[in-house]
Amino acid sequence: MNKTQQNIKSFFKPVNVLIAVIIITVILIIALSNLLENPDSRQIRQTAEKKLRLFARGYSLNAINCEGIDKNNNGWLNCRADDRKGQTLYLECPYNFPEPECRYREKN
Repeated sequence: MNKTQQNIKSFFKPVNVLIAVIIITVILIIALSNLLENPDSRQIRQTAEKKLRLFARGYSLNAINCEGIDKNNNGWLNCRADDRKGQTLYLECPYNFPEPECRYREKN
C-alpha cells in the first residue's frame, strides 16, 4: 500500500469525519443566518453594534451583540456586553439617533 492510500484511510477515521461534519454544519448555519437576515434589520443591527463597541471600549466592557429588531419601535436595540467579572450587562443602543452612546437597560 502506498503512502497516499494510507493518508486517505487515516483521514476517513470516524473522529476526523465527525469533526469535518461539525465544521461544515457550523459554516452552513452561519451562512444561512446571514442570507436569511432582512437587509434592513442587518443595517439597523450593524449600526447599533458599532455604538455598542464604542461604548464597551470606553467602559472596559466586552461587546457581545445586539438584536436586529426594534421590538418597541423606540429607536433603540437591546444589546449585551460582559464586564470584567464576566457578568452579562443588558444595554440599549441607538440605531437612528445621533445619541453618543448606549445606555443601561432598565430591568423589566
